[in-house]
Amino acid sequence: MKFKTVAVITLVVLGSSFASAQAATFYFWEAGTDILYCNFLVITYHSNGVVAGYENTTTYCNNRFNAAVVGFDATLPKGGLPAHGKGVIVGDAIYDAFADAYTGDQWTLWVSDKYSKIRGGIGYGPYTWLGVAGTYTGFYFGDNYGWTTPTPIPSRHKVAGHTTAGTLPEKLRK
Repeated sequence: MKFKTVAVITLVVLGSSFASAQAATFYFWEAGTDILYCNFLVITYHSNGVVAGYENTTTYCNNRFNAAVVGFDATLPKGGLPAHGKGVIVGDAIYDAFADAYTGDQWTLWVSDKYSKIRGGIGYGPYTWLGVAGTYTGFYFGDNYGWTTPTPIPSRHKVAGHTTAGTLPEKLRK
């Protein structure tokens, strides 16, 4: 009977911690335009500052696989970067998802915990996402930034034919 009670208590505790997780979706806007990238981020906030989820590359990018993401709460300080503030940083397997293989390339993404303000179909104010790209050799090959919204892509806006992570430079493609 003791084992049964412990199992029930464990399930109740685990169930309540999973139930308390909150999900968020981030649609990415190109900086200075009314163009939305074809990928969007879906993450769940877990306890102790951990986040996990996926980069959706199947719905609008017509890719075969979505990309796994995992990370944690983080604050980017004001300084030389075009985006800053409280948010999350995730490691994003977007290059592997498009290659359907391990590439050794990494897209790392910071997303603000606040969505952008949109006026006239274009974001304004502080940028709410920033990504950087590199390879397993330590070579940094790009970055990108812009605004986010929580809503699906409005039909009146253009959808970019590429992701926030862009594409690998030709010399880095395998």
